[in-house]
Amino acid sequence: MNIHSLRFKLIVYFLILICLPLGVVSFFSYKSSTAIIENKVTESVSANLSVLEESIESVLKESRYTVTPFLINFSYRQFLQRKINLSDYSDLTKINQIMNELNSIQISGHNIYSISLYNSRNRMLLTSERTMYFYPNNEVLHMEELAARESAEPHWFLENEAGFTYMTRKANYITYPILLDPTDSSSILFVHVSENTISDYIRKINSNEKGIKTLVLTGDGRSLSQTEGSGDTPFPPVLFGEKPAFLNELKQLHETEEGSFTAKVKKKELLVVFNTSQSTGFRYLAFVPREDWNKEIINLRKDIAIVAAIAVAGMLVLAFLFMRNIYNPMFRLLSAMKQFVVKRDFTYQIEEKRKDEFGVLFEGFNTMTENLQQLVKELYEEKLMKQEFELKLMQSKINPHFLYNTLNSIYSIAKIHGVREVTDMTYALSHFFRHSLKGDDWITVKEMLDHIQYYLRIQKIRYRDKFDVLIDVEDDLMDMPVLKLLLQPLVENAIIHGIEMKKGKGNITVSGYAMGEDVIFSVSDDGLGMDTERLNEVRNHLKSGAQSTDEIFALTNVDHRIKHYYGKAYGLQIYSQPNHGTTLEVILPKPGGGSHV
Repeated sequence: MNIHSLRFKLIVYFLILICLPLGVVSFFSYKSSTAIIENKVTESVSANLSVLEESIESVLKESRYTVTPFLINFSYRQFLQRKINLSDYSDLTKINQIMNELNSIQISGHNIYSISLYNSRNRMLLTSERTMYFYPNNEVLHMEELAARESAEPHWFLENEAGFTYMTRKANYITYPILLDPTDSSSILFVHVSENTISDYIRKINSNEKGIKTLVLTGDGRSLSQTEGSGDTPFPPVLFGEKPAFLNELKQLHETEEGSFTAKVKKKELLVVFNTSQSTGFRYLAFVPREDWNKEIINLRKDIAIVAAIAVAGMLVLAFLFMRNIYNPMFRLLSAMKQFVVKRDFTYQIEEKRKDEFGVLFEGFNTMTENLQQLVKELYEEKLMKQEFELKLMQSKINPHFLYNTLNSIYSIAKIHGVREVTDMTYALSHFFRHSLKGDDWITVKEMLDHIQYYLRIQKIRYRDKFDVLIDVEDDLMDMPVLKLLLQPLVENAIIHGIEMKKGKGNITVSGYAMGEDVIFSVSDDGLGMDTERLNEVRNHLKSGAQSTDEIFALTNVDHRIKHYYGKAYGLQIYSQPNHGTTLEVILPKPGGGSHV
């Protein structure tokens, strides 16, 4: 179907009128429904995160409070504030009593994995596993490092395997340091909660989900649990104590403490809900894939697509009925116009009779074709008469400047140099006028070249041999009939506009040759040439076909005559470069292709 046709435009208009309002309504319905469902999902996920936060915070708080009996035992504090003598049985008994107490607290505190007591005064480490270490043991050194780094302000921090082996088995821990005596920093109690305790609560929240859905991070962004990824999630596995790299792309997480937003992670759209604990500074995050909370929207989108399809089908039916009743007469008129314009059938008439507005248009078309047929006939006859008159005028009109200059040159030469040059010029001039005033419109290529040579003999004498001439035309073209005065105006143009103002001697070449189904004659000079602006001006003037009275009159006249007698496919081509000269090419059909045959 033609995209510029009225039929195509009508179909497009119908589609726009139906689909645009439908699209706008569908868009806002989709956005509104998405926002409502997103809010409900956000509320539900936020509630789950609150439950998770409350459960984890409760475990951590309970673990801290479980060691309270040990903290308020004055005898333990007093004992640890003095120098301990390991050779003293009573001191060893006290140490054993402390370790038994720590073990009892660990057992009573269900969520406590282990308890460590570090005493810097004696550089001693006691554990709930009833193990005792003294400097320079690696475990003691490790606890000294933790005490220096983490005990300034009580808080929960992560400890993953760390390199110490005082536990019965290696594991990841969340540790909380507590000063045994607020006034004395020599003894610190470390409460250890296993990562598995936190992971259990996260797994309960994610029990109906696939892959990573919930993360719990410390204040500095490290994960409190180790979670495996899956093929259905865009997240990689997250290790305990690791800062998940993909969270760096989610800038909203770093701007507020709680909220929700949608984001794309590895080209998968997710709803992200998060909040931050005021007591521990832990951050709780939940990630919900769009397909899990947008099912209703997908169903709505399908319903909208069905309604749109029905609307489009109805539109096509209406368009068909509209075209059948309104477009058909328009198409009838269009066909008539194509017959008139493309096939140039000026006698074509629309026979169909109608009483509506199209009937008036049909009648107007028929009247127009009749009037144009008569007008074209009159214009054609007038153009033939005008072209014939211009040709006769060109044949009979001798350039007065040329005649004056020639006669003046004859006179000057006769006076200065003698009879020989006068004889030559007079001879050439007489033959030149004999060919120019010859009554036939057509001559052979040989006669045309003879005429040019007589003209050049006169000009060479006049210009004192200012130029040399080379004529190179294929012998097979010598008997070819051509229009009279076809190349002579071009040679004259080359002398006047190309060679006359040039400093030094110039060259003019007249050539002719066959190329395919065409014959090309060219006149070239190495004179002043033309710049690009002037060349484009001359080419545009020739292309427009307008008459001219300036210096390109000869070029315009030659081009018009060629197109008139041989057809619009033929004519004059011009090429030029400043200070390199100009070439004029006459393109004609081989004999048998012109209108003269």
